[in-house]
Amino acid sequence: MKLAGRLRWATVLAAFAWRVYHLGYQSLWRDEVDAIRFARWPLPALLATFARPGWNGPLYFFLLRQWMALAGSGEFAVRFFSLLFGVLTVPLACVLGRKLLSSRVGLLAGLLAAFSPYLVWYSQEAKMYSLVTFLALLSTYLYIAALERGGWGRWSAYVAVTGLCFYTHLLAALIVPAQAVLFLAWWPRYRARWRAWLAALGCLTLPYLPLARWEIPLLLSPFETGHQFYPLSTILSVLFLAFSLGVAPGQGLLPLGLFAFLLLAGAGLDWGDLSERRRVATLLLYLFVPIVGLYLISLGMPLFADRYLIYVAPAFYLLLARGLVAVGRRSKAAFALCLALLLLFDARSIWTQAHTKIKSDFRAAASYFAAHRGPDDVVIFLIPYVRHTFEYYYRGDYSWADGPYTNGGMGEEEVAAILEGMTAGHGVVWLVASEEELWDKRGLVRGWLDA
Repeated sequence: MKLAGRLRWATVLAAFAWRVYHLGYQSLWRDEVDAIRFARWPLPALLATFARPGWNGPLYFFLLRQWMALAGSGEFAVRFFSLLFGVLTVPLACVLGRKLLSSRVGLLAGLLAAFSPYLVWYSQEAKMYSLVTFLALLSTYLYIAALERGGWGRWSAYVAVTGLCFYTHLLAALIVPAQAVLFLAWWPRYRARWRAWLAALGCLTLPYLPLARWEIPLLLSPFETGHQFYPLSTILSVLFLAFSLGVAPGQGLLPLGLFAFLLLAGAGLDWGDLSERRRVATLLLYLFVPIVGLYLISLGMPLFADRYLIYVAPAFYLLLARGLVAVGRRSKAAFALCLALLLLFDARSIWTQAHTKIKSDFRAAASYFAAHRGPDDVVIFLIPYVRHTFEYYYRGDYSWADGPYTNGGMGEEEVAAILEGMTAGHGVVWLVASEEELWDKRGLVRGWLDA
């Protein structure tokens, strides 16, 4: 086996090692438990969600159902399903980098994806984010292959994979405008493919129609999403921090400065021949068009959360890899230093994520409750929805109540009256709170219990 092949395999093994390490360390959070609950629904009810208004990610729940039938619904098992796609993303990033730029860029992009704290984090979460990243990357690869080599087989594969993206995460549809702009930007080279391109776009409307029937009216309605509006500059800053150092950065300005320097070097269009500059433009479109698209949507209906755009992260690492290659052309020592620092910063962030309780620890809460509860105790949940997460870990019988919603203006006296009714006849009152500001941002429930 050639050295490049051995390095690619080593990169994939490193990706697996980082993702499997402490896979079950974090307690499941409510979205993960929701995924398990939905996957357990009767098959007809689950299939109906593919066209039901408001549902995001039905394909993931369907696939998770099949996986759980084989592996079970334990923490490690359900997260391992995400881990698989997180690992598969790494060699695919290598392949796309090699196809667009060079073998060296591809190998470095795979290495950066393998060590990405952000991709590691979501490869360890039982949600659709590692799957949609893999599918969007595969869609982009197939799209470029179809443009370059044609063939109805390639176009059909592109349409099929892109359609799967739509049902894995609603906002993955923003990859299509990026691909459309890419075709227009490369018009002189690929204009002979315009019939096949139009046919492919036409075919993509078919899987999207069931979603468009409710998405478009929703976007035009005054519906409140619960998300805060962020200006584009803030969105870009949040994504840069996340893609660079993950969900628990805290390493100061030096790492961010290095990431910014290499990103700018990789995005530079002032070096390389015309073909290479076009291919770099491809990565820039892949990275920025979905971001701008979500920002434009958010002008009318705020929807931004960094994980909703995780599928553009591979373009970020491909540009970083090109930046490293640019540095290497000038100084091999500088290249080695930059790469070593990047991997060191990434490893430190992954280690921090893997040893810090970032998610609400329902596992510990349920264990403590089981060890200390009395027969007449009652549990109050803030927010009420987290009861499902608590009951994933605690399977016994117990008395419970939903904490009152106070964010609508409920006063202290009304809260007190409700809580007195809830707790009457119970010896000990337990409060299980997570994201309570969504329900009781003034802390009235906690204040009454502490009084």
